[in-house]
Amino acid sequence: MKGGEIPVPRGPRPFSRALPHWRAGLILSLLLLGLGGILLRDVQLQWFQTRALRAQGRMRYQQTRPLPAGRGMIYARNGDPLAVNVPAATLWVDPRIFRQHQSQWGRVAQVIGMSPLELSTRVRQGGADFAYLRRQVSPSLGKAVRALGIPGLYVQATSRTYYPLGAMTTPLLGLVHLDHQGAADLELGYNQWLAGRQGRERVLVDGQGQVLRVLQEAEHPQPGHNLHLTIDPQIQYWAYMTLLAAQQHFGAKVGSAVVMNVHTGQILAMVSVPSCNPNGRGSCSDPLDYANNAVHQAFEPGSVMKPFMVAAALTTHSIQPDQSFNVSHCLPVGGFCIRDDVVHHELNVAHILKYSSDIGAAKIALRTPREAIYDMYRAAGFGQAPGLGFVGETGGVLPDWHGWGRARHATIALGYGVSVTTLQLAEGYAAIANGGYHVRPTLLLGQPVQRRRIMPAGVANRLRRWLEGVCAPNGTGILAAIPGYRVAGKTGTANMANGKDGFLHNETNATFVGFAPGFAPDLVMAISLRASKRYWNFGGVESAPVFRVTMRHALEEMNIAPRWCGHRACLSQARNITATQAEIWAEGGGQ
Repeated sequence: MKGGEIPVPRGPRPFSRALPHWRAGLILSLLLLGLGGILLRDVQLQWFQTRALRAQGRMRYQQTRPLPAGRGMIYARNGDPLAVNVPAATLWVDPRIFRQHQSQWGRVAQVIGMSPLELSTRVRQGGADFAYLRRQVSPSLGKAVRALGIPGLYVQATSRTYYPLGAMTTPLLGLVHLDHQGAADLELGYNQWLAGRQGRERVLVDGQGQVLRVLQEAEHPQPGHNLHLTIDPQIQYWAYMTLLAAQQHFGAKVGSAVVMNVHTGQILAMVSVPSCNPNGRGSCSDPLDYANNAVHQAFEPGSVMKPFMVAAALTTHSIQPDQSFNVSHCLPVGGFCIRDDVVHHELNVAHILKYSSDIGAAKIALRTPREAIYDMYRAAGFGQAPGLGFVGETGGVLPDWHGWGRARHATIALGYGVSVTTLQLAEGYAAIANGGYHVRPTLLLGQPVQRRRIMPAGVANRLRRWLEGVCAPNGTGILAAIPGYRVAGKTGTANMANGKDGFLHNETNATFVGFAPGFAPDLVMAISLRASKRYWNFGGVESAPVFRVTMRHALEEMNIAPRWCGHRACLSQARNITATQAEIWAEGGGQ
């Protein structure tokens, strides 16, 4: 040290080391490789996967949704609606979105009246992007669901079918499925005419499934066509109410009735029991409650077939109109004896019909060629489906005459060995009422009248006068008499088969067919009540009153006046009968 200088301490010398040249190259290479990978992926996405990715985008944000089409309405002859479309709502979800909000499912289930388990099941069982929750619910429920504001839960405005007359027309009109397709009866038979064709639209939605805008309306909905029927609502009402009362009173399993214009063939009423109200959800679960028994159910009709056998006999001159027959003893046929419920001695043709003598009718039948009886039955419409548009309508059973033995020859005139429908009975009796012309039944307004002569006018007029006697005192159809009007008709009672080559003696097919006014008939009505087992379950006691009540209202509805005797309406000779007399006159001879 010099001059007393104090030495200054020095720190450690800094450490220095050169980086390897390869590390910089490695880093640069990795950056270049990453950039190259990104560029390759971009090329892959932009060029090779463009179509697939666009399709997936469209699946997520573009949807094709249905546009519901209104079903055609059904109207009565006076323009009153029988089946109409009313506003409704359909509730559905997009499961992909809705599953993201499971915490809200309890609220949804409570509002729509569904258990959480059922809600979960419906979402799980739906498609990838669509699942129904409720269909055709009230608009108010749809409004309540929309107010929840839960993503993936949607309300679609639609419509449902409403039937103003309820159970009165269910077996006639039928039902529709939730998808607005026909399920039964006229709704099914005319489904192609009534059903609309739904449209489609493409929409753009956001991530929550809400519609941002409509991209394209792919197809406009096509509404269905309307159907105009010949049915008169008032006559339909009275026919149904009186038939229902008779069914409940006599314990019949099923029943049906048809009112028809004898000149045009237009059906003014067609009713069946039992029935159900299609406007109540789940009330028509049993197919028997909406079966149209008037065209779907064939039965052995009993004595209502006798006038057609007599027509065949008179037309072929097998008997004379004033001819009499001894009916005091049973008639042996095929190993059994045909008997009458009430013993008579000698009856002419008019009285054979009035008292419904089985012995007399069988004797006339055996004098008449088998082929002539068969041809008359066939010409009157028996054994042939009516072709009204009902799926599964039956023509009944009419065996070919070549196979008739003596027993079948005799008993088929009594309404055994042949099966018919209620509509066919109305159709056949219309020919007697209108002077001998078969008129094809129709349910649609505007269809032309189709008729052909099946019996001479003289034969038809004679039968009409004779059948008036059936509804006069001592006749089996006295309970069908309408004060102020002349009424003609025929009772029928047939024991039901037991399935063992025998018959049930406490269950019957009780039938009545009649027309009015007797001097110039305009309307015909056929009534059948099947499997009745209470009280006097004969056609003259059970079904004839249904005719009386319904026909009286029908004549008033159609403004058909009674026959006038001077300055007042002609009164029925049967106006003062008692209930006991009526039962005695019905005498079980409704057979």
